[in-house]
Amino acid sequence: MFSGAGGLDIGFHDAGFTIIECNELEPRFAATLNKNAAEGERLHGAKIVCEDIRKYTPSVSHADFIIGGPPCQTFSAAGARANGVNGTDDDRGNLFLQYARIIDQIQPAGFLFENVYRIVGAQSGKPWKQIQAAFRELGYTLHWRILDAADYGVPQFRERLIIVGLKEGSYRFPYPSHGPDSPDRRD
Repeated sequence: MFSGAGGLDIGFHDAGFTIIECNELEPRFAATLNKNAAEGERLHGAKIVCEDIRKYTPSVSHADFIIGGPPCQTFSAAGARANGVNGTDDDRGNLFLQYARIIDQIQPAGFLFENVYRIVGAQSGKPWKQIQAAFRELGYTLHWRILDAADYGVPQFRERLIIVGLKEGSYRFPYPSHGPDSPDRRD
C-alpha cells in the first residue's frame, strides 16, 4: 500500500518476497510501477491499482505480509516548514487507519509500516499513540526503530520510523551493514 514509485516493493522483492499487488494514488507513480511489473522486471506479475486508498479493496483475500508507508507530509520536516505540523489534523495524517483497515481485512502474519521519524513526537505524541493502538487492537505485537538508510549502504542520510508488526513470534532488527555501528565499521 502507498507504493509510490515502488522502492519498498522492489526492496522486498530483492529480499525474496513476491509482490502480488500494489496500490498507489498518484498516476505518474503507478505508471512507474506498471513498467516495473512488465515481463522480465522485478515486480513482474504484480497487479497495479491506481486508486485512492480510502476506496481501495485488495483483490487478494490473503497475503503473508503487507508493506507500505502512508504519506508523511503532515509529519515531515519539510511539511512543518511549509505548513506547521498538522499531523492527524490533516486528513493525510489519518491514512494509517486505512492501512489498519486493510490489514484487518487480509489478516497477514505480519506487516511493515514506514514513515518519517518525526511522527513519534508530533502533536505531543498523540498520533504515535493512535497508530500503535490501531495495530495492537488488530492483534499485532509491534517492533519499531528509527533507522538511517545510510547505516544499510544507501548513499544518503534518511532516517525513517520502521514498524514491524507480527501476529506471532518476535523480530530483531538487523545490525547496520555500514558506518560506525556496523560490525566492520564499513564506509
